[in-house]
Amino acid sequence: MKTVYCKTLALLILTVSISCAQTPAKENYFGIRAGYLKSLTDVNNITKLPYEIRLGGIAPLNSFYGGVFYHHNVAPWLAYRVELNYQQKGIELQDQNGSVVGHQRLHYAGVTPLIGITPLNGLNLFVGPEANGYLGQSVERANYGSNTTPIELGISSRLSYRYKWIGLELGYSQALNDYKSVDVGGAQSNLRNRTWQVGLLLVPTMLKTQNK
Repeated sequence: MKTVYCKTLALLILTVSISCAQTPAKENYFGIRAGYLKSLTDVNNITKLPYEIRLGGIAPLNSFYGGVFYHHNVAPWLAYRVELNYQQKGIELQDQNGSVVGHQRLHYAGVTPLIGITPLNGLNLFVGPEANGYLGQSVERANYGSNTTPIELGISSRLSYRYKWIGLELGYSQALNDYKSVDVGGAQSNLRNRTWQVGLLLVPTMLKTQNK
Protein backbone atom coordinates (compact mmCIF):
# COMPACT_ATOMS: atom_id res chain seq x y z
CA MET A 1 0.00 0.00 0.00
CA LYS A 2 2.84 2.35 0.92
CA THR A 3 4.54 1.63 -2.42
CA VAL A 4 1.38 2.48 -4.36
CA TYR A 5 1.04 5.74 -2.42
CA CYS A 6 4.66 6.73 -3.15
CA LYS A 7 4.30 5.94 -6.85
CA THR A 8 1.05 7.93 -7.06
CA LEU A 9 2.65 10.90 -5.29
CA ALA A 10 5.70 10.77 -7.56
CA LEU A 11 3.47 10.64 -10.65
CA LEU A 12 1.45 13.63 -9.40
CA ILE A 13 4.62 15.67 -8.78
CA LEU A 14 5.96 14.77 -12.22
CA THR A 15 2.67 15.75 -13.89
CA VAL A 16 2.59 19.12 -12.12
CA SER A 17 6.26 19.75 -13.02
CA ILE A 18 5.64 18.98 -16.71
CA SER A 19 2.53 21.21 -16.75
CA CYS A 20 4.49 24.11 -15.23
CA ALA A 21 7.35 23.59 -17.65
CA GLN A 22 4.97 23.67 -20.60
CA THR A 23 3.25 26.87 -19.39
CA PRO A 24 4.50 29.77 -21.53
CA ALA A 25 6.57 32.24 -19.54
CA LYS A 26 4.72 35.48 -18.91
CA GLU A 27 6.53 38.65 -19.87
CA ASN A 28 7.81 41.17 -17.32
CA TYR A 29 7.24 44.79 -18.30
CA PHE A 30 7.20 48.48 -17.43
CA GLY A 31 3.93 50.35 -17.85
CA ILE A 32 2.06 53.62 -17.48
CA ARG A 33 -1.19 54.06 -15.52
CA ALA A 34 -3.53 57.05 -15.43
CA GLY A 35 -7.18 57.88 -14.99
CA TYR A 36 -10.05 59.17 -12.88
CA LEU A 37 -9.76 59.37 -9.08
CA LYS A 38 -12.68 59.85 -6.70
CA SER A 39 -11.40 61.20 -3.38
CA LEU A 40 -13.52 60.57 -0.29
CA THR A 41 -12.90 61.81 3.26
CA ASP A 42 -13.79 59.86 6.40
CA VAL A 43 -14.58 62.21 9.31
CA ASN A 44 -13.93 60.98 12.86
CA ASN A 45 -15.39 63.25 15.53
CA ILE A 46 -13.00 62.94 18.49
CA THR A 47 -14.29 65.44 21.06
CA LYS A 48 -17.52 64.54 22.88
CA LEU A 49 -19.47 67.64 23.87
CA PRO A 50 -22.89 68.05 25.58
CA TYR A 51 -24.03 69.60 22.31
CA GLU A 52 -23.28 68.28 18.85
CA ILE A 53 -20.90 70.02 16.47
CA ARG A 54 -20.08 68.26 13.23
CA LEU A 55 -18.10 69.31 10.21
CA GLY A 56 -20.40 70.15 7.38
CA GLY A 57 -20.00 70.51 3.68
CA ILE A 58 -17.35 67.83 3.08
CA ALA A 59 -18.13 66.16 -0.24
CA PRO A 60 -16.17 63.79 -2.55
CA LEU A 61 -13.71 65.39 -4.95
CA ASN A 62 -13.50 64.33 -8.60
CA SER A 63 -9.84 64.25 -9.56
CA PHE A 64 -7.14 62.21 -11.33
CA TYR A 65 -4.01 60.10 -10.84
CA GLY A 66 -1.02 59.05 -12.93
CA GLY A 67 2.11 56.98 -12.57
CA VAL A 68 4.48 54.31 -13.81
CA PHE A 69 4.96 50.71 -12.68
CA TYR A 70 7.04 47.58 -13.10
CA HIS A 71 5.32 44.17 -13.31
CA HIS A 72 7.38 41.05 -12.57
CA ASN A 73 6.10 37.47 -12.77
CA VAL A 74 7.40 35.23 -9.99
CA ALA A 75 5.46 32.12 -11.09
CA PRO A 76 2.81 31.33 -13.74
CA TRP A 77 0.11 32.55 -11.32
CA LEU A 78 2.06 34.86 -8.97
CA ALA A 79 3.51 38.33 -9.58
CA TYR A 80 4.56 41.52 -7.88
CA ARG A 81 4.23 45.10 -9.03
CA VAL A 82 5.90 48.32 -7.87
CA GLU A 83 4.21 51.64 -8.65
CA LEU A 84 5.37 55.26 -8.47
CA ASN A 85 2.27 57.44 -8.46
CA TYR A 86 1.02 61.00 -8.36
CA GLN A 87 -2.45 61.43 -6.83
CA GLN A 88 -4.58 64.50 -6.37
CA LYS A 89 -6.85 63.94 -3.38
CA GLY A 90 -8.86 66.39 -1.28
CA ILE A 91 -12.34 67.66 -0.53
CA GLU A 92 -15.11 69.68 -2.09
CA LEU A 93 -16.78 72.03 0.38
CA GLN A 94 -20.50 72.71 0.14
CA ASP A 95 -22.91 74.93 2.02
CA GLN A 96 -26.14 73.76 3.65
CA ASN A 97 -27.92 74.05 0.29
CA GLY A 98 -25.44 71.80 -1.48
CA SER A 99 -23.79 74.62 -3.42
CA VAL A 100 -20.03 74.39 -3.87
CA VAL A 101 -18.17 77.00 -1.81
CA GLY A 102 -14.60 75.77 -2.21
CA HIS A 103 -12.10 73.07 -3.14
CA GLN A 104 -9.06 71.88 -1.24
CA ARG A 105 -6.85 69.71 -3.47
CA LEU A 106 -4.02 67.76 -1.83
CA HIS A 107 -1.06 66.69 -3.97
CA TYR A 108 0.75 63.41 -3.19
CA ALA A 109 3.63 61.42 -4.68
CA GLY A 110 4.21 57.91 -3.44
CA VAL A 111 5.29 54.32 -3.85
CA THR A 112 3.01 51.27 -3.83
CA PRO A 113 4.55 47.76 -3.71
CA LEU A 114 1.94 45.12 -4.55
CA ILE A 115 1.77 41.35 -4.72
CA GLY A 116 -0.98 39.31 -6.29
CA ILE A 117 -2.23 36.57 -8.54
CA THR A 118 -2.56 36.29 -12.31
CA PRO A 119 -5.13 33.49 -12.78
CA LEU A 120 -5.56 34.23 -16.49
CA ASN A 121 -3.29 35.82 -19.05
CA GLY A 122 -3.80 39.58 -18.70
CA LEU A 123 -5.99 39.35 -15.57
CA ASN A 124 -4.34 40.61 -12.36
CA LEU A 125 -5.44 41.04 -8.75
CA PHE A 126 -3.00 42.86 -6.44
CA VAL A 127 -2.91 44.09 -2.84
CA GLY A 128 -0.23 45.83 -0.80
CA PRO A 129 0.84 48.85 1.27
CA GLU A 130 1.02 52.43 0.07
CA ALA A 131 3.20 55.32 1.26
CA ASN A 132 2.56 58.86 0.01
CA GLY A 133 4.46 62.07 0.62
CA TYR A 134 2.48 65.30 0.83
CA LEU A 135 3.67 67.82 -1.78
CA GLY A 136 1.32 70.73 -1.08
CA GLN A 137 -2.20 71.90 -1.77
CA SER A 138 -4.26 74.00 -4.15
CA VAL A 139 -7.05 75.95 -2.47
CA GLU A 140 -10.09 77.58 -4.02
CA ARG A 141 -12.09 79.78 -1.65
CA ALA A 142 -13.24 78.00 1.56
CA ASN A 143 -10.87 75.41 3.09
CA TYR A 144 -9.83 73.75 6.35
CA GLY A 145 -6.31 75.18 6.59
CA SER A 146 -2.84 74.10 5.55
CA ASN A 147 -1.87 71.76 8.41
CA THR A 148 -1.52 68.36 6.69
CA THR A 149 0.29 65.19 7.76
CA PRO A 150 3.52 64.94 5.69
CA ILE A 151 3.41 61.14 5.25
CA GLU A 152 0.29 59.12 4.51
CA LEU A 153 0.29 55.33 4.91
CA GLY A 154 -2.40 53.05 3.56
CA ILE A 155 -3.52 49.79 1.97
CA SER A 156 -4.21 49.53 -1.77
CA SER A 157 -5.72 46.97 -4.12
CA ARG A 158 -5.86 46.67 -7.92
CA LEU A 159 -7.98 44.66 -10.33
CA SER A 160 -6.89 44.93 -13.94
CA TYR A 161 -7.24 43.27 -17.30
CA ARG A 162 -4.70 43.86 -20.07
CA TYR A 163 -5.04 42.88 -23.71
CA LYS A 164 -1.71 43.13 -25.50
CA TRP A 165 -0.42 46.67 -24.81
CA ILE A 166 -3.53 48.28 -23.30
CA GLY A 167 -5.72 47.51 -20.31
CA LEU A 168 -8.35 48.68 -17.85
CA GLU A 169 -7.85 48.96 -14.11
CA LEU A 170 -9.95 49.47 -10.97
CA GLY A 171 -8.16 50.54 -7.79
CA TYR A 172 -9.09 51.21 -4.16
CA SER A 173 -7.02 52.77 -1.39
CA GLN A 174 -7.71 53.27 2.31
CA ALA A 175 -5.42 55.49 4.39
CA LEU A 176 -4.39 54.19 7.82
CA ASN A 177 -3.59 57.58 9.36
CA ASP A 178 -5.37 60.93 9.42
CA TYR A 179 -4.17 63.70 7.12
CA LYS A 180 -5.69 66.61 9.03
CA SER A 181 -7.15 67.56 12.40
CA VAL A 182 -9.80 70.29 12.46
CA ASP A 183 -11.13 72.17 15.49
CA VAL A 184 -14.57 73.77 15.16
CA GLY A 185 -16.15 75.35 18.23
CA GLY A 186 -14.04 73.26 20.60
CA ALA A 187 -14.90 70.00 18.84
CA GLN A 188 -11.98 68.17 17.24
CA SER A 189 -12.45 66.09 14.10
CA ASN A 190 -9.87 64.05 12.22
CA LEU A 191 -9.96 63.62 8.44
CA ARG A 192 -8.74 60.51 6.59
CA ASN A 193 -8.42 59.83 2.84
CA ARG A 194 -10.10 57.04 0.91
CA THR A 195 -9.98 56.79 -2.89
CA TRP A 196 -11.35 54.90 -5.89
CA GLN A 197 -9.46 54.81 -9.19
CA VAL A 198 -10.62 53.86 -12.68
CA GLY A 199 -8.22 54.18 -15.57
CA LEU A 200 -6.05 52.80 -18.33
CA LEU A 201 -2.86 50.75 -18.38
CA LEU A 202 -0.38 51.19 -21.23
CA VAL A 203 2.67 49.00 -21.94
CA PRO A 204 4.72 50.81 -24.64
CA THR A 205 7.28 47.99 -25.04
CA MET A 206 4.56 45.55 -26.08
CA LEU A 207 3.26 48.03 -28.65
CA LYS A 208 6.73 48.25 -30.21
CA THR A 209 7.02 44.45 -30.28
CA GLN A 210 3.71 44.03 -32.12
CA ASN A 211 4.61 46.66 -34.69
CA LYS A 212 7.76 44.78 -35.75
